[in-house]
Amino acid sequence: MDGFVGRTGEGRALLLAVRAGRSVVLVAPPGYGKSALLEALHPALKEWSPVVWVDRVAPFGAFLKEVFAGLWEARVPVPGVSYTKDLRADLKGWSKQHPTNEEKARSILEALRAWNERGASRVTLVADDASGVTSSMVPWLVSFAEEATLVLAAYPETLRKAGTKRLWARFERVDLPPLTPKESRELVEALVARYGVVAEDPEVYKSRVLALAGGIPGEIERLVRFVRAEDIVKNRDVGTGYAEGLAHREERGVALAPVLLVLGGVAIATRYLGLARGEMDLYVMGGIGVAAFVVLSPWLRKAVVVK
Repeated sequence: MDGFVGRTGEGRALLLAVRAGRSVVLVAPPGYGKSALLEALHPALKEWSPVVWVDRVAPFGAFLKEVFAGLWEARVPVPGVSYTKDLRADLKGWSKQHPTNEEKARSILEALRAWNERGASRVTLVADDASGVTSSMVPWLVSFAEEATLVLAAYPETLRKAGTKRLWARFERVDLPPLTPKESRELVEALVARYGVVAEDPEVYKSRVLALAGGIPGEIERLVRFVRAEDIVKNRDVGTGYAEGLAHREERGVALAPVLLVLGGVAIATRYLGLARGEMDLYVMGGIGVAAFVVLSPWLRKAVVVK
């Protein structure tokens, strides 16, 4: 866990459970660092078993395809599939051979059983987001947990979903509380250095970030990364969720850029097409489009991007 701040006890508990072959559910609200902890533990997990990493358990069909891809990368054989050097081709062949989700799940279960019969270390199956789990998935996930070690990250409300109690009864639970004051300060200092934040009074700035974030690592990073130091110190309206909103605005601005470029290109092409064909209406329309692009694109970007 080099370079990772805090979560030493929780990380150790998770690793010990996995090493003993017990499945684990990592529980915390959004922003508490479930994904970051799993990523930090990934190298340690790979030291004693093949690790199959998937983003989420739902939709189930996509989850099964990700599991197959993970088995392929770990070179865990799937019965009836001759691996080549082309994952896409092998995945396509496997999907064609097993067209339904039930057939795909059964194929993966057979692969896990065959792997265990060889006396190899059990596969560790990590799902970064289990919030979409449904009662219909439970029988298969329970079966997977019998042949592999599952590590699922979930919100507290996920464990209360109808029809999933049977699944969670098989898991050891590791909860992530907010960071301690010492851990929070270490994280703030690390992030300030990473993002090159300059504040008029660094100590006041850091104290303000700590007070606003309440020990939630995701909120600490959003505040340090997306909110100006001046706003942190002087703007009393800055609070939980404010930095997340700024981050979303920046993402929308980045996503808008290629759209604006395409629209500008279409306007220019229309102008030249009108000129080539001698069609004045088309030429004028293109000119209007170019002018609108030049005038409006900076305004649109400003409307959605963090200043």
